[in-house]
Amino acid sequence: MRPAKTSRKINHPLNWSELPAGDWLYQQLQHRLDTWCPQLFGYHLIKLGPLSAQLNTGACTIRHQVSITAGEGVVGLVAKYHALPLQESCIDVCLLAHGINFSRDPHQLLREVERVLTADGFLILSGFNPISWHGVSQYMPISRNNLAVNSQMFTPARIKDWLNLLGFEVLLDDKFGFGFSFTRGHSMDWCERMGQKCFPLLCDNYFIVAKKCTRPITPVKEKWRLKRPILSASPFANYKSPSHRSSKLK
Repeated sequence: MRPAKTSRKINHPLNWSELPAGDWLYQQLQHRLDTWCPQLFGYHLIKLGPLSAQLNTGACTIRHQVSITAGEGVVGLVAKYHALPLQESCIDVCLLAHGINFSRDPHQLLREVERVLTADGFLILSGFNPISWHGVSQYMPISRNNLAVNSQMFTPARIKDWLNLLGFEVLLDDKFGFGFSFTRGHSMDWCERMGQKCFPLLCDNYFIVAKKCTRPITPVKEKWRLKRPILSASPFANYKSPSHRSSKLK
């Protein structure tokens, strides 16, 4: 298995239009966000990366929302994604739209997200699936200048394994985009429905919602035992037979 951390330079797209069928991908993610946002509560929500910043989370009841980028695109706060200038356990919801694909160290990125989330905080992320039509295109010479192809792709199973190790509970794993690299149109809707139903593992994108679960440490109690025995070791220890008493009388 190829290591997640890489030393090569990865260019981060500033707009959805820079990705193949980016406008269609934006609409799909926005539709799923509109479904989940009303279920999210808290005080603070952050969007990591320029792609996340362009998604609308107005349907969420959380009013304090901040976009965090590295200085490009829509700027709310300029910071490094792997070292957020935030206190521990202060964020209720984190949106990471395809940001894990353009990170040089996705493990550290997820660890930093876990650090700033509250005990019951939510993480919403999306990404490219390497086991898909789009993932296969990265081996074609014609796609060398494609930002999505030059990104890091991880399977949904691998992402969920990382989240489980960090103490997250995966609430939703939705797969979509069956061959989304091709021109989308109404004639392709039937192909999308068939792909999601029959071949979900081959879809190009995944949408994951996870909840951070922090369980308190419960001390192990000692087994109940009596401080001192009620009965002696042998209930007949002080018993003397009649023959023994008669021998003393003689």
